[in-house]
Amino acid sequence: MSTDKTNRLGRGLDAIFSAQSASRAPDARSGAADGLGLRQIAVALIRPNPLQPRKEFDPAELTELESSIRANGLLQPIAVRVAGGAFELIAGERRFRAVQRLGWNEIPAIVRDIDDRTLLTLALVENLQRADLNPMEEAEGYQQLLSQFSLTQQQVADVVGKDRSTVANTLRLLALPTAIRGMVREGALTIGHARALLALGDDQRMLALARDIVTEGLSVRAVEQRVRESGKNTRTARTAAKPVATVRGHAEISRIEEELRRRLQTDVKVHLSSPDKGEVRISFYSVDDLERVLDIVLGAARHSL
Repeated sequence: MSTDKTNRLGRGLDAIFSAQSASRAPDARSGAADGLGLRQIAVALIRPNPLQPRKEFDPAELTELESSIRANGLLQPIAVRVAGGAFELIAGERRFRAVQRLGWNEIPAIVRDIDDRTLLTLALVENLQRADLNPMEEAEGYQQLLSQFSLTQQQVADVVGKDRSTVANTLRLLALPTAIRGMVREGALTIGHARALLALGDDQRMLALARDIVTEGLSVRAVEQRVRESGKNTRTARTAAKPVATVRGHAEISRIEEELRRRLQTDVKVHLSSPDKGEVRISFYSVDDLERVLDIVLGAARHSL
């Protein structure tokens, strides 16, 4: 990760911490009131972050970290918040897990007074700084900030130190079929592969090409080429077919959906209720995303209404 990106994320953490008000926290050992700051806390009184966006922890990495802590000690304290007479992790879950495996009774921790929104944000920022999140975990974390805390895409981008377009493009991964999301989560597909697949629009076609990527080891550029060829083949097949008076042909519907997806940069489905009637369903994933789609559909006319 570049120094510039790390600095931007770091400033976001400083801003979040500086916005928190000071308060008192119960002592982990005696229960007496004690100020916030660096403390020795009983490991048994700490529970994982319930809003942790990272779901997968590599056992080999944990073993390596455990060995390092055994040899050199814990070089960086974890961060926690007070929660119901105990403590919840804010940052440092890998360190906490390694210390548990080592059988430590206490661990140095910085105690902070933060709310749920900040808890999720800090967990996201910590993982993004270390490039620990896979693309699906990152997308799900952004979506949680959008839905649970009613943030806009721009606000999410400001907090995590990324461009709004980057956040929007990552959120689009949530439109992938479940099986493909699993491939991305496991590292079988890169985020570049996933974005190229989204252009196909059709779940079955995406799944078929995703399997080819895995079995044939296709590069992102090769996938993009196949997607372009797929679009050309669809148009050629439509031209060669007998003329029809309705839009009931599957190829025609797929072509329309694909054109709309490319234009609106979101998932679009055409549903027919009869040979000549139906509806177009346009998906959006936040208020910001809806605003973007409306701007594309209505253009300048929207602002004159």
